[in-house]
Amino acid sequence: MKTFKVDGKIYSREALKLAAFVCGEGKISVQQKANNIEIAINEENPEQIFKELLNEALNQQCRIDLVAKNSKIANIISTKALLSAMGEK
Repeated sequence: MKTFKVDGKIYSREALKLAAFVCGEGKISVQQKANNIEIAINEENPEQIFKELLNEALNQQCRIDLVAKNSKIANIISTKALLSAMGEK
């Protein structure tokens, strides 16, 4: 098992946990330690897995940020569509 440290200001814990689920299938542990996040990888070639994990964490962070930015307008559009389907304006 090899442990890596990631700056919590760059990647959110949520993005890293989602990436660990996608990349590690239960063989990657993510723990918050103050401002840093420790990632323990229990697989062969942990350096390669860590690189893939950070790439996937970046993808997940982009998704999280987009949802936070666009969720309000998406809710408004959905509400208008449902009201329109009910015959209200």
